[in-house]
Amino acid sequence: MPVQDSLRSNNFDGLRLVFASMVLVFHSALLSQEPQLTWVTYSVSSTFAVQAFFVVSGFLVTMSFENTKSLVSYGKKRFFRIAPAYIVVILVAAVGLVRMSTLSPTQYFISPEWRSYVFSNLTLSNFKQPTLPGVFADRLEPAVNGSLWTIKLEVMFYCCVPLIVWAIRRFGYKPVLATLFAFSITWHAAFLYLGELHHSDLATRLAKQLPGQLAFFGGGAFAYYRTRDGLPPPPAWAAALGVAGYALTQGLVSTVVSPFCVTLIVYWAAIRVPQVWNAHRTGDFSYGLYLYHFPIAQVLIALGVFTVNPFGGVLLVFLLALTASVLSWHLIEKHALKIAHWRVPKYSAVS
Repeated sequence: MPVQDSLRSNNFDGLRLVFASMVLVFHSALLSQEPQLTWVTYSVSSTFAVQAFFVVSGFLVTMSFENTKSLVSYGKKRFFRIAPAYIVVILVAAVGLVRMSTLSPTQYFISPEWRSYVFSNLTLSNFKQPTLPGVFADRLEPAVNGSLWTIKLEVMFYCCVPLIVWAIRRFGYKPVLATLFAFSITWHAAFLYLGELHHSDLATRLAKQLPGQLAFFGGGAFAYYRTRDGLPPPPAWAAALGVAGYALTQGLVSTVVSPFCVTLIVYWAAIRVPQVWNAHRTGDFSYGLYLYHFPIAQVLIALGVFTVNPFGGVLLVFLLALTASVLSWHLIEKHALKIAHWRVPKYSAVS
């Protein structure tokens, strides 16, 4: 397949939808704590799905920057792609979940916890205040939206890309991305070790912050530059080795090989496999599905839907989250993208 065809006709849209669905199913099963869904938490890996998202992001965001004429234009496109729906999901939850609170509406809205939730989440500091006052307080996981932590990483990736591309143009993509990979896995392994040694939850959480996930983003960037240079994607047997390597390794070995494995799988599925679905025809619902599913699952669990029918609960979460995603795309996201591509007309002086 010619280079331009590989860059335009690929499976990234479909893969993002699959990965978002994996996270949705895993979270629904885990949050519900229903025994009938326990096998789902062992069969579906949200960790793999998130890591695969980072690989996809590395490919597409690097390509976006390379194809954008100015830093301002790049920043506009990134902001208007991610911010509008993100802001909506925070504010809708903050206002709409008042009916799920054990507090009265007055107590709910004047609570410092409510203000802290809105401010912390809008400023990408989700860890500071993941809960709303009196909402889901009796649940195993009281967080309103446990998926939002990755959005901060995405934004940080966006900020790093101009520097990464500058270094790549100066030194070449192989040495630059190899250096980032080594730094990333060293960070991840070191903080995991410290977390286990000192039983530190902080160290464990730091392990999966930006430097610790940069190897996956860099894997996607590596796949982009190979594709741009006309080099072929990995064959099916290499992707199969990636699946085996990811499934069979643990601990430090897994930390080292997982970025390779996930990159091989995503790279092969996105470029080698013929295109299955194109979001340009219907709309890109993957981001909305990822954003909206967690609070929807929390509400349905609190209402007892999963107690009555666990599998029906998962299906209902999917249907409601997909509906929210479709509405979000058509009412918010695609219009925001149009704003991102607006250009100020240049007028010539009239003599």
